[in-house]
Amino acid sequence: MSFHSRSLQMFASTPWLPVKIGEIRQDCETAEFCTKDGFSLKGSYFACKSSNRQGVIIYCHEFNGSRWGISPHVDFINNSGFDVFSFDMRNHGESRITHEHIPTPWVTKNDLSDVHAAIDYVSERNQAVENFKIGLFGVSKGATVAACVAGIDSRVSSVVLDSPAPEGRLFERNCWTTLTKVRRRWSTIFSWKYAFLFVKALLFSVACPFYMLFTAWWRWILGFWCGCKFVSTRLLVRLARQPIFIIHGKNDVFCRIDQIHAFCQRMHNRPIVWNVSGGDHGQTAECAGHEYEKKVVDFFQKSMAQPSVSYRIDPAEIKEKIPTFLRDLVSVS
Repeated sequence: MSFHSRSLQMFASTPWLPVKIGEIRQDCETAEFCTKDGFSLKGSYFACKSSNRQGVIIYCHEFNGSRWGISPHVDFINNSGFDVFSFDMRNHGESRITHEHIPTPWVTKNDLSDVHAAIDYVSERNQAVENFKIGLFGVSKGATVAACVAGIDSRVSSVVLDSPAPEGRLFERNCWTTLTKVRRRWSTIFSWKYAFLFVKALLFSVACPFYMLFTAWWRWILGFWCGCKFVSTRLLVRLARQPIFIIHGKNDVFCRIDQIHAFCQRMHNRPIVWNVSGGDHGQTAECAGHEYEKKVVDFFQKSMAQPSVSYRIDPAEIKEKIPTFLRDLVSVS
């Protein structure tokens, strides 16, 4: 099988998640802005309907979605004292479309660049506002992108991740951590299950470098044919220092709750996790109703009232922490 065929097979085997097209609204200001690489994006700015303005929430839509996916959430966020800015990422919605770039379910440099451009636009628009705060609200792939951006941009004050999408080993639990940090009885340690776990961890440690090389190679090939470069999400989410609120549905078939908890263990500040009963992937808002609205608003109000994190990650510092042959894959500059 050729490299081209293999990469297309990998792309074709990725899940196409169901997307609900939100209602197009007229009570907003249409915005057009550009990324650093000259890509034109379209957005919608919803002004706050409360006299006590507390900041701006930027919405990161799901894979194959659009900025109108925020429509069901605009009113309760606006009424709570926040502006809302929603935008279409490249090759989505009304933003510029190019055949040189094919959107994928995995996070790329282009995705990070799009969100950075949205933050630049909102920051420039509100540069005269004192104590201006920005929050990110992402759904599915947009949630994973938001978590990565929070790791490299201190202008983000808080993040809400609704149904973050699993990506490779992003959510996988470390076998050795399970073996060494969990208290166990002697009867458990000498059981066949513990021995099996130990052997599994040992084999994984031996095969991990080869697995990483194999995965990196095929991701590079896929990125070449799709016209993009993938980033190391595992590395970027570890750099996030902001308050993070994760919403997960119990019926989510794409990601289990134990994978979410394993994901949280990799982050500097342990995120708050809310497991919604009966919620499917990306459908937690419909299941939880007013409770969803209340929890999201309460989190943004409390977290954005706190002092902003005082750090700024330089992409050059990220490169120094990884092997040379992987540097190009995690470059975010």
